[in-house]
Amino acid sequence: MANFSLDVWLPKAVGASAVVGLLLWWTGTQVVTISEIATSLSSIPFAVILLIEGLDKLADVSGMYNKLIPQNTSNHLLKSVVIGVIAFVAVLYGILGTISLSLGSLAAPALVAAGICAVYILAPETGDDELLLFLWIGATAATLGHNIAIIPPIPGITG
Repeated sequence: MANFSLDVWLPKAVGASAVVGLLLWWTGTQVVTISEIATSLSSIPFAVILLIEGLDKLADVSGMYNKLIPQNTSNHLLKSVVIGVIAFVAVLYGILGTISLSLGSLAAPALVAAGICAVYILAPETGDDELLLFLWIGATAATLGHNIAIIPPIPGITG
């Protein structure tokens, strides 16, 4: 808790809550089932889940924001928000591409699964637990391991 900073925690909490609200609202306007979301989550390769967990630990536990933006800089709050948005968009884009390559298509359930992964990195205080890993294991068990992969598919190299 030594790295706790309200200037970093508060914008991350507000941003993560707003994105989850938007994601849930948007999901309500689509025809998306929990089964489809579980299939999308389980199609994310294990290596990508480990990468996201590592990025989340780096962001939360190591105090990456405080290292990138010293407390005495002007507009610390704004800079924290900008770094959070950049990380969110990068993870969302990467996960959408990975799911698209794994399942062969990009649909609403894939966007929901990618949104969950991106919000996980954006949310504060998640770096101490491997929540996304547990969610992935549960989704993989629910789909009986049909979509399990260790590394992302590479067009032309992997099947």
